[in-house]
Amino acid sequence: MELLEDAQLNKHVLSTGCEGIDLLLQGGLRMGQLTELVGASSSGKTQVCLLATSNVAKKHMDGVVYLDTGNSFSPQRVIDFIRQNPDPAIDQAKHRILQKVMNRILCHSVFDIFTMFDVLHQLEVNLRSQKGDCQVRLLIVDSISSLVTPILGGGGSQGDKSHCGWRGRYL
Repeated sequence: MELLEDAQLNKHVLSTGCEGIDLLLQGGLRMGQLTELVGASSSGKTQVCLLATSNVAKKHMDGVVYLDTGNSFSPQRVIDFIRQNPDPAIDQAKHRILQKVMNRILCHSVFDIFTMFDVLHQLEVNLRSQKGDCQVRLLIVDSISSLVTPILGGGGSQGDKSHCGWRGRYL
């Protein structure tokens, strides 16, 4: 109970950049917790991930690691999201600010679960030895189902969602 009160008081949340989604998530993405987005193909899950990526990199000035399993990461879309909410500082030094924000985002293409485990292990090693001000605040896996479905089996493009959710919590 004490941890919950601490989290609520200290607002250990990261805004997705969308007020409606943040409201549904009671403030945003909780740091240290898994948040799984589930929906039909083309329902906007990747767009939410890209929006959250741009928001954390810009507003929190922290790092984001984006594990892309389907070649869906779009640097241009991230830039579009950043430009969507004009900031006087960005208007004055657009290119320099955009470059700093984009440098906070590290995207890895991963096409199987074993590569993902390797990337996560390397990330852990890097974080343990990390020095400097920029820290990774957000880890996105877009999409975990495409990695675990070949192992667990599954009929559709979404695979067995209950198994994917369980495996996602394990990761």
